[in-house]
Amino acid sequence: MKRAQATIETDIRSFTDANRQHLSEALAMTEADVNRLRSMVQPYLLTMGAVALLIVLLSFTASWFWAGLMIDRAQSASLWQMGLQINQTSNGKVLTWDVNRLQLTTCQAGTAKTPCLKIVQGD
Repeated sequence: MKRAQATIETDIRSFTDANRQHLSEALAMTEADVNRLRSMVQPYLLTMGAVALLIVLLSFTASWFWAGLMIDRAQSASLWQMGLQINQTSNGKVLTWDVNRLQLTTCQAGTAKTPCLKIVQGD
């Protein structure tokens, strides 16, 4: 009976030790696989993050330039409707007007006189 009990205990210990060894090896392999995956995925994620950030920055930059262009065009169109035009010269920007639509005169602004443009004919 004692021999049988000792044999059973020895078999259980051997089985447990073998399982523990096998699980340790499997855990080590799993950790190695996870570390390998991390080393492969980390540069990919950093690259994709950098690409996404670059796309966002390029979109904002393009939107900013586009908005500036549209604002300039809207201002020019608005001035053109009033008979005014901005011209670039060697001395800088100058404002010119259509003499058929606008006339330079002097206006009263409160108690002071100031130069102004009078609409001769318009919308």
